Amino acid sequence: MKYIVFPSDNLNAIPQEVLDELHLVPRKSVDGMQVIMKLDHYEKLFPSIMTLPLLDEEKTENPIYPYPTYEGEELNTLLSGPDWSSDESII
Repeated sequence: MKYIVFPSDNLNAIPQEVLDELHLVPRKSVDGMQVIMKLDHYEKLFPSIMTLPLLDEEKTENPIYPYPTYEGEELNTLLSGPDWSSDESII
């Protein structure tokens, strides 16, 4: 499963009702400046932001996203870093 990291200001433009309707509770970075969410959820919220590369008729390519995407070990490393995990204990 791929995830995308993007500025939280982009998410602030989406009405809370839309997030509730899709049952989305995006995870924000420790400083609140970035959001991480599943790529398929991002595509539902921001369909016009992705671009498709020019293709030959027989080729199919993945969309190009304006922000970095992560999966697998790269995702685990990101989430265990200081930007996404807090040392403060939750009570």
